Amino acid sequence: MKAWIIPLSLLALSANVQAAERYAYAKVKQVSPIYETILVSSEPERVCYTTSRRHDATPTVVGAIIGGAVGHALGHSSSNKKVGMVAGAALGGAIGHDVGKNGYRQVCETRPGEQRRIRELTGYDVTYQYKGDLYHTVTQHHPGKRLKVKINVSPAFY
Repeated sequence: MKAWIIPLSLLALSANVQAAERYAYAKVKQVSPIYETILVSSEPERVCYTTSRRHDATPTVVGAIIGGAVGHALGHSSSNKKVGMVAGAALGGAIGHDVGKNGYRQVCETRPGEQRRIRELTGYDVTYQYKGDLYHTVTQHHPGKRLKVKINVSPAFY
């Protein structure tokens, strides 16, 4: 009696394996695209430009005052002190003017990348009908007019 139980079990097992590999086609009733909004950022950008400095009269005035004071202090007689003061003021003013006059400098800064939102298609919401019943799934690709479905039949044990 035990000799025929093993072949019968193998036959039942092979029938179950065959049932797990059956496929059919279901009719697609509705397909809706699924979109996702994504935030996309470009790379930060380093930007350099040349800018001019404004002319400032302060160095000219300060240079003239200091030059005049030095010229006055270096003069020996009163007439030399006046000439030294005028010459020192003129020289100090010229030096101060050169220090404070317009110049150019290079400025570099890193600007953040641009951000934008894009809508990306991520899949399809599919409603299909098989043997009179409606089913629902999500697919990565558009299924077309029909959808391949796997038929899975297994015994119900109580």
